[in-house]
This record gives sequence, C-alpha cells and structure tokens, in this order.
Amino acid sequence: MGSRYHRQTADTEKLSDDQIIVLAHELVEAFLEFIREDTPGNDILDVKALPTRKTSIENAFRLVIATEENERVRRRLSTAGMVLANFQDGIGPRVSLVPASAEAPASCDDDDRVQRVQQRLDRIFARVDADVTRLRTVFDQSNELAKRRFTRLHATPPFQEDGTYTWHGHH
Repeated sequence: MGSRYHRQTADTEKLSDDQIIVLAHELVEAFLEFIREDTPGNDILDVKALPTRKTSIENAFRLVIATEENERVRRRLSTAGMVLANFQDGIGPRVSLVPASAEAPASCDDDDRVQRVQQRLDRIFARVDADVTRLRTVFDQSNELAKRRFTRLHATPPFQEDGTYTWHGHH
C-alpha cells in the first residue's frame, strides 16, 4: 500500500486540483484504515510503520479538513489526525506503556537501567507533546479556513441583483 501512495505523492505537481483532493481523501482513508487495524492507543510508533510519509498524511488531513463543509466531520478528522503525533522518527520497536508490578524489588543495576529507560521515555514524550501542539495548531488553522470559506459561501451569493460578481461575498 505504501509504495502506491508514495509514488502518487511524488508526482503531485502533475495532478489537477481535483485529483489532489481525491488523493488527499485516499490518504486520509488509508491512514484511518491503518489505525483501525493496528490501533496505536497511547503507544508510540516509528514513522516507518505508516503507510506513507507522515508529512503527506498530515497535508492530506489539512486539505480534507479545509475543504470539508460539515464542522462535526472536521472535528472528527482533526481528532483522528492527532494520532499522527504517536508516530515519531527513530523510535524503533513500538513503545508500549504497561504498568510495572509493585512486587518485584529493584536492584542497583535495575535502578540504572530504569533511569536510562525513563530518560529515553521523557525525551520521546516531549517530542510527542510538541507534535500534539503543532498538529492541533495546523488542524485548527485548516478548520478556521473552512469555517471562513463556508460562512462566506452561505452568507451572500457572489452574483448581485445587478449581475455584478463579488468573489468575497460582500458589497
């Protein structure tokens, strides 16, 4: 699946606007299907696990959100797109958080290992948090663009009674 989308995203400069929107919808649908099949939950995964480049999927979400008229659908798309924050560069094997047993006493060697793991996790979570903030801003901007666009479209028709055209919808 990934190679088909990678090939298509590499040739976007040759596509019409309609084809780009269709491709964006296909990428979003492929990502939604991907996370339905292998739910990341709160786990952190390597970006290599994605069906195509993370930036391509992010841009697809931005475009689909910006062109979606229904606000409820836009909010759901934004929520689903936020899962992209769970995919980070250089993670390697999936990082799953499982509560530790309180029964096992820790030795000095275990303390060092636990501290190294904790430091690694702290760095990973800091990256995820930063990505959540960035994605929220990006998707909120797309949502605001759609709101302005569809509010203008429904506010005043572009053709006035005298036959003149106003692209921005007001006099």
